[in-house]
Amino acid sequence: MCMATTAENDSGESASGSTQKSLKRACDCCRKRKVRCDGESPCGPCRKATIRCAYLQAPKKKGPKGLRSARVLHALRKIDQQSLTLAPDNPLSPVVLQDGVNQWYGSSSSSPNALPHSTTDNANPTSSPGEPITSGYGYYGPPEMQTYAMSSQLPINQNMSHLWPAQPSRPQQYYAPSLEPQPAIPRIPNQRFLPYVQLFFEHLYFIMPVIDEQVYLDPYMYSSTNYMPPETYAFLCAICAATIVQLDAAIPVPDMEPLPGRPMSAADMFIEECLRVRREVDYVGNASTVTVMTSFFIFAYYGNKESSEKAWHYLQESISFIENLDMDDENSMLKLEPLEAQWRRRIYWLLFITERAYSIQRRKNCRLHPTIELPLAFESEDPRLLHGFINLAHLFSAIDDNFVSIWKGSARRKALCSEPWLAETQRSLDTVALSLSDITETARIDISVSREWLHVLAWQMGVSNGLVCDKGQTGTGRLDYPIELARRTVNITERANPLVLDSHGIGMEQKLSDIAGCLADVLHVSSGDTSDTFVQGRQYLHLMLNKLSMMRGKESRYLRPLVAKAGDILDSQVPRGIAALPPASQSGGKVEEDEGSSGRVDHRLQWATQ
Repeated sequence: MCMATTAENDSGESASGSTQKSLKRACDCCRKRKVRCDGESPCGPCRKATIRCAYLQAPKKKGPKGLRSARVLHALRKIDQQSLTLAPDNPLSPVVLQDGVNQWYGSSSSSPNALPHSTTDNANPTSSPGEPITSGYGYYGPPEMQTYAMSSQLPINQNMSHLWPAQPSRPQQYYAPSLEPQPAIPRIPNQRFLPYVQLFFEHLYFIMPVIDEQVYLDPYMYSSTNYMPPETYAFLCAICAATIVQLDAAIPVPDMEPLPGRPMSAADMFIEECLRVRREVDYVGNASTVTVMTSFFIFAYYGNKESSEKAWHYLQESISFIENLDMDDENSMLKLEPLEAQWRRRIYWLLFITERAYSIQRRKNCRLHPTIELPLAFESEDPRLLHGFINLAHLFSAIDDNFVSIWKGSARRKALCSEPWLAETQRSLDTVALSLSDITETARIDISVSREWLHVLAWQMGVSNGLVCDKGQTGTGRLDYPIELARRTVNITERANPLVLDSHGIGMEQKLSDIAGCLADVLHVSSGDTSDTFVQGRQYLHLMLNKLSMMRGKESRYLRPLVAKAGDILDSQVPRGIAALPPASQSGGKVEEDEGSSGRVDHRLQWATQ
C-alpha cells in the first residue's frame, strides 16, 4: 500500500498543525526501471507496461544509475512469462482489475513464511519486520541465492525449487526464478596464435603486406604472461581464421588439441571467438587501423568460405572504418608520422584492390578510388615485395568506374561501352604493371592472372555490345581472342610453384574458372572450326581444368560445373600427357553457375559465327 509519511515544512520542523504534504513512494519496478512512479497501486507506468506493481523492497540510498530501463523491463517481463509457465496451478492467481492490469493475490497464513496480502484499494502490500518476503519482485530465493543480475542476456534457471523446499502445511508457493550469471568464457591461450601467424608471414604476407613482422612475430606477444587488449586479441583471431581457410588443404595446419566447449575446426573456433569479443567491446566507437584489419580478415574468412553476403558486409565495414579514420584523404595522411602513414597507405590500397576485384565478381558498386598516394617501395622493409604490391594497385587502377558500371549491367552500359573505350581499356591493361621481373613470384602470378581475367571481362562486354566480329577483325575484338588469353594463363599457371598459386585462395580459383568458362563458350560456337587455333583452344581448356582439379590440395568446387558446361568439347581426343578429367555425369546433381562467373556468353556469340 502507499505509505504516507509526514512531510516537514520549510523550517525542517514537523508539519503537524499545518498543511501536510504526502510523499508517495516509488514501486519496486519503477525504481528498477528508473522511471517516475505516481505512487498508485498499481501505478501508471506498470499498468502501461503490463507488469506487476509491488512495494516490497525497502528504498535504497541514491547511487550510480543501474542498467537501462529497457533491459530491466525486458527481464521483468521474462520473469512474468516464466511464472505463468512454471506454476499454472499456483494459488497466486491473477485477478484482472478494471483497467485490464493483472494484480496478484494469495492466501494468508499465520506461518512466518506467509504470503503478504494484496488488495485492489490504494494500500500497498507490506510485511512485518520479522516476516521474510517469499514472493513477488522482492524475493529471489533463500538468502544464499539472492544475487540478482538484471540482464536479458543471462539464462534464467527454471529448476531452483529443490534448493528451498515448499512448506508442506500450505499450498505450493511460486518462487521467482533466479537469474544467475554465466561463468566467464576463458580466452584462447596466447600460444595458440603463433603457429598460424607464422603461416601468414610465410605464405600470405606477400599478398597482404599490411602488418609489421617485428611486432606480430615477437615471441613475448604470445607468452602466457602477456595480456592482449581485446582489440589485438580479436585481430589475431581473425587473421588466424583467414589464414587457415585461405590455405585450405594446401598447407598442413598445426595439429592442436581442440579446446573444451569450442568448435573442432580451428578456423571456426577463431572466428567465433573474434566475433564474441567484438560483441563485448565498443570497437565501432574506438576504431583504429587494427579495427580495419580485423574486419578485413573476417571478410577474407567468409570470402574463402564463399559466404558472399557476410563477406561483402565485413568488407564494407572495413571500408567504413577507413573513411571514418580519413585514410582516404591525402591531406590527412600528410599530417601523420611518415612510418604510420606508410602502413596506412598499404591498408588503404589493399582494400582498394580487394574491393575492385570482389565488386566485379559480385557485380557491386565500388566506394574506394585512387585518392591517396601509393606507399613507397624503396623505403620499406622489403622493396621487392612492395614493388609487386604497387604494380597490382596500378593494374586495378586501370579499371575505372565505367568498367564496373558496364560489367554490373547498369542502364547506361551501351552508351558507356564504345569501341574506342573498349580498345583503350584493353591497351591500359597491357601497359600497366609491365616491370614484373624484380618482384616476388606470388605478386607476379597475382598480377599476371588478374590481368588476363580482366581482359576476358572486357572482351565479354564487347560481345554484349556487338563490338566483337569473326570476319576480318584484328586485335582484341576478334572472336578467338579468349583462346590467346587462355594460352597466356596456361603458361603462367603451368610454370608457377603450386604452393604459391594456392596461396591466393578462392580468388585464384574464381579467376581461372571465369577464363575457362569463357573459353568453353567460344569453343562451343566454333565447334565446326578445325583450324589449329581452335584445336589448341581445346588443349588449353583441358590444361586449365586439370589445374582446377588440384587447387589448394583438393578438387576445386568450380571443376565439375565447368566439365558439365564444356560437354562434348572434352569428348575430343585428349592430348598426350594431359590427365583425364571426371565426366560431367559425376557432378552429383544440378550444376549451378556462380553469380560472379564470366563465362556466360554462349548465346551472345551465335551471331559472330554466322
